[in-house]
Amino acid sequence: MGLTLLLWGDSKLVSTSSSWYSVNPFALALLFSAGVALAPGAARAQANDMFLSKAAAEKRAKELKCSGAFAMGKDWMPCQNFDVYEKAVSKEK
Repeated sequence: MGLTLLLWGDSKLVSTSSSWYSVNPFALALLFSAGVALAPGAARAQANDMFLSKAAAEKRAKELKCSGAFAMGKDWMPCQNFDVYEKAVSKEK
């Protein structure tokens, strides 16, 4: 299953061959520039786990059975850091 990124003006969509998902373009660019290979579900999870407030990210962290929050640009993500977040998301399923 391949991951395809299409850019149309300000629209950024990710295809997983059979489905299309809207993804936070900043988060996606940051992850690709860091050389992180994403499974389609991971890209979706990360886009859904970006919050405007630290408190909201900390609430999601409790759901993921981790703690804390870290800044990702202007947004916040759950858990102490990205590595802990990835492990927590992989256990969630």
